[in-house]
Amino acid sequence: MAPTATARDERQVVFVLLPKFSMIALYGALEPLRLANRFAGPAFNWRFVSVDGEPVAASNDIPVSVSGPLSDIGRPDLAIFCASYEPERNISRALLSHVRRLARQGTHLGGVDTGPFVLAEAGVLDGYRATCHWESLPGFRESYEAVASTTRLYEIDRGRLTCAGGAAAIDMMLEYISINCGKHVSISIADQLLHFRFTDGSEEGRLPADVRHQFGEPRLLRIVEAMEQNVEDTLSVAELARAGGVSVRQMERLFARHLEMTPRKFYQTLRLERAQRLLHYSHMSVTDVAVACGFPCLAHFTRAYRAWAGEPPSRHRRRGEDRGMGVAVAPLG
Repeated sequence: MAPTATARDERQVVFVLLPKFSMIALYGALEPLRLANRFAGPAFNWRFVSVDGEPVAASNDIPVSVSGPLSDIGRPDLAIFCASYEPERNISRALLSHVRRLARQGTHLGGVDTGPFVLAEAGVLDGYRATCHWESLPGFRESYEAVASTTRLYEIDRGRLTCAGGAAAIDMMLEYISINCGKHVSISIADQLLHFRFTDGSEEGRLPADVRHQFGEPRLLRIVEAMEQNVEDTLSVAELARAGGVSVRQMERLFARHLEMTPRKFYQTLRLERAQRLLHYSHMSVTDVAVACGFPCLAHFTRAYRAWAGEPPSRHRRRGEDRGMGVAVAPLG
């Protein structure tokens, strides 16, 4: 057994709550700390802060009280930035200044769900491995090329902790607790939480395609996986059929039977969904988004997007632009 921590050894963890943060990610990160104190003595203490010291409403509209403003955060061992929808809307020069100061003083920095956007915008993830929610990951990669972004559930790299949100926050904190208190403590916590996935974070931060689509048809699944892996450099109908090991006619029948649409329509919808996420979460221009999603020209992309979303991509971008940041932040629905 690891030695019980003393009050002097307690690690201070501060959760920085940004408007519309993910409640499940916050408590997924918090509850393991509470249970660590049960199994390892007073190993951690924690508190909540907000940028202005006022209560913050989560994405489910439940307000959470805080102990004070970010300016009074002091010198915690770990500061975890909690966000979800519209992360860029809450980024300000003052917030970024606080993040950089924390980094300079040696505080470990974390981000859950889209919290890594705050860290990346401050430049404190440059050269580090990091991840975020799968929905925003393409935009994150395009906007922050200096960050070694991954698709893993979580990353812990030299004092930087990031996770994809949701239940992945539990996984990340179990690893953090394992590092500081011993793996046996983390195992006991996972057992108490009925969290049967005990992982090193290497799993993908999104459900596999077969689980998401529930086709029950392996040939169709192979084709859809080929589509998802080739969004910018699109495959021809013949190439897609070869990926599934079927003829073009067989592929068309599979899509009609299981999805009630043509392969071309499904492929275009997949690319438009990716485009919407890039418009929402990246600094990319509308033209660059079109290219990244496999559209040969801006006019073609605009027509397809308008028919699919009911508005042109430029309006989506203008409607959601952040205050001076140049990033679209309109909710995806």
